[in-house]
Amino acid sequence: MCSLVVCFVSGNIFNIGSLDFVCVIWLVLSGIATGLSWLCYYKALSLAPVNKVAPIDKSSFVVSSLLFVVFFFGDTTNNGDVLTIVMLVISNALILSGSLFMAFSSVKAGEEKATESKKWFLYAALSALFAAVVSLFIKLGLRGVPSDVGTFFRTIVVLVFSIGIVLGRKAYVGIKEVKPKTWLFLTFSGLATGGAWLFEYAALAIEGVNPVAVNAVGKFAILLTMAFSAFVLKEKFTYKSIIGLVLLSLGIGAAVWFGL
Repeated sequence: MCSLVVCFVSGNIFNIGSLDFVCVIWLVLSGIATGLSWLCYYKALSLAPVNKVAPIDKSSFVVSSLLFVVFFFGDTTNNGDVLTIVMLVISNALILSGSLFMAFSSVKAGEEKATESKKWFLYAALSALFAAVVSLFIKLGLRGVPSDVGTFFRTIVVLVFSIGIVLGRKAYVGIKEVKPKTWLFLTFSGLATGGAWLFEYAALAIEGVNPVAVNAVGKFAILLTMAFSAFVLKEKFTYKSIIGLVLLSLGIGAAVWFGL
């Protein structure tokens, strides 16, 4: 809805039919990857607390950084600047170590939502892997395409993919039992996601911008996620998880600072 409104305001809604075929392929792939990432993420959340799953999901930055270096070496390394490359390696090491610290920190029995198995880690890792390729596909798909048009087209792909999953699993059976409060939060979540996509993809569409820095800025959302986990969901944190959050934040900060 957000992207549709922006497309109408900008007048770019009438340019959708002129999208380059190659760009369409990349945008479709990004939409499919987004849907798969969400499926794995929500499955992981059904098996483990937010403060364990979210850090692993944010570690997607490590994989996406490597992909951006391969496909956009000049933009991501300031044309091969040694200091930028070194700091990129350090920031990735901090993010990965911080994510693992948080994911595998332990608390006293009974204080945290129990995890039935380690399957949550597999789903969280798959979520991170799919999320990692999304930004790359978007960057490739937005070449010569207005960011709002690209976002709108990708949103349609995600919507179709999601509807297909719901119909395939017959998950619509209990839709009438969903409480109004839940619908309200889902609506806010959708609006927030749409707004985030519009701004992120507008930044990625800028010629010569460092995609690693753009991707890193979005990862700062982990701070809000952890605050929600602690104050709303009342999930417990250990000293290891706090250390991990600090390392993760330092890594993200370093990636942004040296990527700009």
